[in-house]
Amino acid sequence: MIEFFHTKERLRFLLFVGAIATPILLVSAWVVSSMESSAAAKGEPNDKGGLHYRIQEKSGAKELPPALAALVAVPPNTAMTDVSVDTDGAGRVTSAAVKAFSTDDFKTVAAFYKPTLAPVTTDSAASLEGVRDGYEIRISHEKKFFDNDPYKDRTKIEYTINPAKK
Repeated sequence: MIEFFHTKERLRFLLFVGAIATPILLVSAWVVSSMESSAAAKGEPNDKGGLHYRIQEKSGAKELPPALAALVAVPPNTAMTDVSVDTDGAGRVTSAAVKAFSTDDFKTVAAFYKPTLAPVTTDSAASLEGVRDGYEIRISHEKKFFDNDPYKDRTKIEYTINPAKK
């Protein structure tokens, strides 16, 4: 096989083909990746008859899924970088997990949400839990950072949202 490329013409041909194919492959990979990310952000069908939303943006989600946006707003100086939401057939949230990073401290972020929760069931230095519109919402200050976390110098906040138990 290697003997095939011993002549200069054949080697030039190989380099010519490589010079043409490489940009085409790179652009194709980028287009496919963008399309997959876009589809996940718009929602993909799940096993509950609803949609599964997955948004991963280092600079923060530009727009939250409608069902989640009705429950939580994005506080100032905060970027929701990893959003995973499942809805049922009626468009109600069945579960949601969100990772966010804020330049503010956790106390400021908790103060932003505290008036929207009624009743507040837990209010500590590292966690705020309460009920809103029939959902249990937990907002916690996470101290542990992972390698894939986009920001290490900000306050890491995790949200967990589930329907309230009756």
